[in-house]
Amino acid sequence: MKKTITILVFAICAFTSTSFAEDTASAPPVIAPGQPAAVQNVNPAATATTAVAAAPAAPQQSLLGMAMPFVIMLAVMYFLMIRPQQKKMKEHQGMIGSLKDGDEVITSSGIIGTIQGMSEKVVTLEIAKNVHMKVLKSQVNQVVKGQIQDLNA
Repeated sequence: MKKTITILVFAICAFTSTSFAEDTASAPPVIAPGQPAAVQNVNPAATATTAVAAAPAAPQQSLLGMAMPFVIMLAVMYFLMIRPQQKKMKEHQGMIGSLKDGDEVITSSGIIGTIQGMSEKVVTLEIAKNVHMKVLKSQVNQVVKGQIQDLNA
């Protein structure tokens, strides 16, 4: 217990003595009244610390240098994930806009049918003779080129 208190007191004294030396280093020299400027007391610790302060500091990394990995990571995510997804969505919207009666389509659930009627958001598909089904227009996945029977083979 005594050992830890002694170490603690020593550490506090060491910290205060270094902070005191730093405080006095920045203070201007004191000139006694009636004493010529050449006879001044010069504090050697103050001149040593000002010489150290005058030395160029180690170069610090700029803000741009620290942010560069994040910028690169965002650019990679944009080109690998966001941009292809936006392109795919744009193609899907174009395909949905070009749907018309009589097109043979496949829905995202895999149902194959022929468009018999459309409204703004709903498509009526004929999936078998006289069997009609209503599906959301956004769920139409692709338009089949050719006959539906070609897909069965």
